[in-house]
Amino acid sequence: MSKPATVIAAGGVVWRDRRGTREVLLVHRPRYDDWSLPKGKLAGGEHVLVAARREIEEETGHRVLLGPPLGVQRYDVRKNGSTVPKLVHYWSAEVTTGADDEPRFEPNDEIDRLEWLTVDKAARRLSYPRDVTILDQLDAVTPVESSLVLLRHTEAVKRKEWDGKDTVRPLTRTGRATAERLVDVLGALGVNRVLSSDAERCATTVAPYAAALGRRIHLHPEISERGFEADPTALNGLCRQVWKPGRVTVVCSHRPVLPALARELGLPVGKYSPGSFVVAHRLADGGLVHERFSAP
Repeated sequence: MSKPATVIAAGGVVWRDRRGTREVLLVHRPRYDDWSLPKGKLAGGEHVLVAARREIEEETGHRVLLGPPLGVQRYDVRKNGSTVPKLVHYWSAEVTTGADDEPRFEPNDEIDRLEWLTVDKAARRLSYPRDVTILDQLDAVTPVESSLVLLRHTEAVKRKEWDGKDTVRPLTRTGRATAERLVDVLGALGVNRVLSSDAERCATTVAPYAAALGRRIHLHPEISERGFEADPTALNGLCRQVWKPGRVTVVCSHRPVLPALARELGLPVGKYSPGSFVVAHRLADGGLVHERFSAP
């Protein structure tokens, strides 16, 4: 007998600093008469980061940007008369404060009440100890000083199938589709700076997001394959350009360059499949939090 499929969900701890006090937002579910953290199941094919932001915004009406991860809950739920495992991923979710970011919450059958509470009061109000455990992680990973996304370009035409210069070797149709899906992923993280190798396959990977953001792509020949082969030491000092206080930067490069680039940026070295990426956050206390994702 096959094992039941795991239910995957995502959400976050929605927070703001108000008059010097940290507050978090809880939701009340009338069906269960409980207070919990906003979360929900992934839609078909949806990336977990996109799902977390979408579910938070749908349940609370507040626009948020995702920060460091806060943990994963594992427990069983009833589904179609059976017991199935459930996995819920949580992130720090800071409320944005722009002019267009007024909450748009209306009570409904799923969520009928919201309440902003101090962290201590929220811990007492939450109905489930597992949610308190997630909430307890918030102070350990905030505030964030700066963040980055280290990304390998999406699927490109194979070298043996390309007769032109390698620097203009394009993405495949699959690669272009993945680049489009990256728009919502990078948006959920609040990326506001775009750096790339000057090779076509890297610049085209981040071009849809740069266009959506209305920002230009900063091209760096030294993180291209050709540039790195010519002078590996050209990466030295890039760390200061990437880790900008208050900014979230995406850096798109190539498989052969990424190990050295990761070392320069202070990140663990690992393998990157096309379109995969690492999200890293430098904390105000000097700590570093990072997590790895496959391509969306």
